[in-house]
Amino acid sequence: MEIIHVEAGPLATNAYVVYDKLTHGAVLIDAPLEVSSIFESIISENKLNVLGILLTHSHWDHSAEAAQLRRLTNAPIYIHPEDAYRLLDPNKHTIFQLPIDLEPAKPDVLMKHGDIIEIGNIKLEVRHTPGHTEGCVCFVNAENSLVFSGDTLFSGSVGRIDLPGGSKENLINSINNSLLTLGDNFKVYPGHGDSTSIGSERRNNIYILNSDYL
Repeated sequence: MEIIHVEAGPLATNAYVVYDKLTHGAVLIDAPLEVSSIFESIISENKLNVLGILLTHSHWDHSAEAAQLRRLTNAPIYIHPEDAYRLLDPNKHTIFQLPIDLEPAKPDVLMKHGDIIEIGNIKLEVRHTPGHTEGCVCFVNAENSLVFSGDTLFSGSVGRIDLPGGSKENLINSINNSLLTLGDNFKVYPGHGDSTSIGSERRNNIYILNSDYL
């Protein structure tokens, strides 16, 4: 299993290329602005067959180039159904004034909690983790002890709950029931900032230790 990390867009969003070294099957995790040309180079250099564009949620900084990536790769767009509405009308649901119009994208696959996405010999388990948005998901790979946490969990922080669709109660439940159930050795690849581990966040994340800070 190979993971290539890319940081792109005005909010320094993390996006990832995950691929199987044996089959060259790959998925792209999240689609921020300015990422398509970077992903195109990675795909070409590694001779990858992109099997899916997986969105952790549909805030514009994670989904703005989803339609462009689909044209580039012919791969289906995956989203949780509760977050699909922002993809279909992204400009209506953007709280920041952007200098460009965002391109709508119709999702191809609606993910649900417990789904398994296969990339060659790699399996990613979908965990629905609402709280930052209604349809946030994380992707867990148990074999390699890692999780792509989107904007649910960061190094030393957690996802915002003050945006439309956010919920403190849901976020706390998601972290406790879907992420802290993983082993301390699980590496966390978040939607912004540095990677971390479940153990480090369990011990040191002030928002996990005391949810009153949220």
